[in-house]
Amino acid sequence: MLDPPATSRPTAPAQARRLGEEIRASLAYLRDTIEITRGDHDLLDAWILTAALDANMAPVTRDPALMAIYGGAAESTPDALRRPVSVNAVAQSLALPFETVRRRVARLARVGLCVVGPQGVVVPNAAVTTAGYEAQMRGRYDRARLFHHDLKAAGALPEDAAPAPASASMGEPPLRAMNWALSEYVLRACYDLIALTGALVASRVLLELVLSNIEDLAAETLPDWAADPARVGRAARTATLARTLRVPPETVRRHLNGLETEGFCLRRDDGWVATAAPNALPRLSAMAEANRANLKRLFARLRALGVLAAWEAEA
Repeated sequence: MLDPPATSRPTAPAQARRLGEEIRASLAYLRDTIEITRGDHDLLDAWILTAALDANMAPVTRDPALMAIYGGAAESTPDALRRPVSVNAVAQSLALPFETVRRRVARLARVGLCVVGPQGVVVPNAAVTTAGYEAQMRGRYDRARLFHHDLKAAGALPEDAAPAPASASMGEPPLRAMNWALSEYVLRACYDLIALTGALVASRVLLELVLSNIEDLAAETLPDWAADPARVGRAARTATLARTLRVPPETVRRHLNGLETEGFCLRRDDGWVATAAPNALPRLSAMAEANRANLKRLFARLRALGVLAAWEAEA
């Protein structure tokens, strides 16, 4: 394909603004999906269950025939097809101490949210076929549809995210299969954040802080924020972050102090702002590139599942 005429190519400021909107939309989607999935659970419990369930479903998500059978809302994968995952594997994926995960898994098993056997942990069929869990799946579906809308409005959708032609007989897209695709995207992004900060809760605090700094900024201001986040970002108070995160202020303050030591945030007179230490810039750039690749992968899967066609038909 020939390059477009120079007059029709995006200018550098337009590209920077589009990238800023892509990042903001992705972070907001990530935060909201974490909260939908968390529900009334403790933050760490929700992450442990999500990581375990994702590992349990690997035999199904890698088999198109099984996906076709168990990807809809009505029928969930039987326990015999769920692959157990070790406590140690879950702990390592979330950068949590083994004993913390073991203790929490034991408590979750006592209330029926997981089963612990000789081969490891399984989130059973019974835990993901309740009315509450289906409401979560539909909540994630609705939030992903808004995410698609936001990226499309910003001109930041992946190039190959156009939907397949809608079929006249098109019904509801497979809700569970769609949620598996969303879970994979969210976990990949979360693992990158955890690797950046070195701690799960610290990564969640940093995510909330960044969004508090930028959610109300005009799109035209996002490139200025990227260049100088400590000056342009809108500061957030510890108490406000704690209320949003639903954790004690002391927990938030401790993690903010640790993030400040690592160069990821700064305390101004009016509150906290996220920053980027010079030695972290290559990693942050790599995370942005990884997010773009993960978005492309996500929307390719949603396209194949018929989800994009359904959303375009609703528009």
